[in-house]
Amino acid sequence: MNYTLKNYDALLRVVRECDDYWADVGILDAIAFLEAFSDQEWIMLQDLLAERPRLWQRSCAETLSEVTNQTRSFDLLLRLMQEGDDEVTIAALDSINALACYGLDISGQATQLRGAIAKARSNAGAAVSRMLDALSLQL
Repeated sequence: MNYTLKNYDALLRVVRECDDYWADVGILDAIAFLEAFSDQEWIMLQDLLAERPRLWQRSCAETLSEVTNQTRSFDLLLRLMQEGDDEVTIAALDSINALACYGLDISGQATQLRGAIAKARSNAGAAVSRMLDALSLQL
């Protein structure tokens, strides 16, 4: 398999709502792509974020919590968190919570994260509220 940004982008472009393939296999393939990225591809991915549709952005956020390069992932998740769409923000916050649980220090962005958490709470159901509570405790 050719692990490039082009192929990662193509994989995320075909994700559909409630996609069993994505949940079972596709997300693992996407993580493998990210793990193989060069420094240049990480930079190019950052440039792609704003151009892509909401579902692509949400899928991207879902993959970023599972990558070895947590610093790059965290930076991208902060950008996704600011894109404005509630679902993307919640997916980004969920992945940031996972990174924090894995030991990444997120305290340097506490103010920004608290603002996003407060905004996300307005539309949060029970499960999302629990995740936001857990993330708040990491700050």
